[in-house]
Amino acid sequence: MSVNPTLVQQMLEQDTHAATELLKLLNQESEILKQRDHEALQTLVTQKSEHISLLEAHAAERNALLKSLDLPANNNGWLAFLQSDPQLASLKPGYDSLNDTLSQCRERNEINGKLIGRSQQTLRKLLDLVKGQSPNADLYTATGTTSKSGLSNTVTKA
Repeated sequence: MSVNPTLVQQMLEQDTHAATELLKLLNQESEILKQRDHEALQTLVTQKSEHISLLEAHAAERNALLKSLDLPANNNGWLAFLQSDPQLASLKPGYDSLNDTLSQCRERNEINGKLIGRSQQTLRKLLDLVKGQSPNADLYTATGTTSKSGLSNTVTKA
């Protein structure tokens, strides 16, 4: 099977552009999460989805190409594919750059996930305080064993 190196290069360029834009959006998301601007966050999520969809579609195309060449549909298969032809070998730096950008996206996404987790935890604690519920902390009894605190003080009533 003959593969057009120009088409492969275009796909890599499109993916690199999408990944770069996704990284920018993830960085913006981080700032929006810190500011707790939920309206801006919804718009940003839509934009992120568009770039992710493009990257997923191209990944499926690459996997199909690799399978048609009896290569594993993973990084090693892609590297073997690029090394199979001198014209394709010249695309390896672009592929490496794409992988680096995608790695940065994964790292930023994990950080954003932690920010979201902390926000949820803070919100839960605030809601518990408003409801008058304390997180049942372990307290020591007179005998030296621990027991859950069952104290509850309602702050407000509807």
